[in-house]
Amino acid sequence: MKKEKVLQKLEKHCSEKRYTRLTRKKGTFEGITTGFILDKSSDFILLQETDEFRILGYQIIPIRTIKHVRYNKNDKTIERILKEEGLLSEVKAKYKVDLTDWNSIMKDIKATELTIISECEHPKLNYFCIGLLTRINKKSISIRYFNAQGILDKKNTKNNFEDITKLSFDDRYANIFSKYITEK
Repeated sequence: MKKEKVLQKLEKHCSEKRYTRLTRKKGTFEGITTGFILDKSSDFILLQETDEFRILGYQIIPIRTIKHVRYNKNDKTIERILKEEGLLSEVKAKYKVDLTDWNSIMKDIKATELTIISECEHPKLNYFCIGLLTRINKKSISIRYFNAQGILDKKNTKNNFEDITKLSFDDRYANIFSKYITEK
């Protein structure tokens, strides 16, 4: 899909708060994300993710990684079911996030004090970094990462803005897991 068409569809689905299916790509990585676009800027969208008829947490996605935007009969059916199940009332931006650039995004997210998940889905880098946002630099962030056993690293992990393909926050996985972290 051409970039202009992607931008038009993102704008339309954001203004109409429609359930949307996004195809995202970076390098040879290609993935699907579904949810409701709550806000957008010229470079980023704020999405409330959905999965299996559940309304989940929030994601910041760089528009440059979005290759296709879909809202067809399948998506309309899912949206109708979410509505009939009374779940559309959960679709709302609980946080104000300035989507101007990564620095403004990170400043607003840091203020929430929520655990974040920073991901680079490009196969050569392929990282998943979960933890507290501790520092915001000009071109990167530092996260106090915890591993799959819930053990905090002694040092912060640096993630470059240019590598981030998805940033999640107020996510059930991160919120629950962060209650059980320990230091070694």
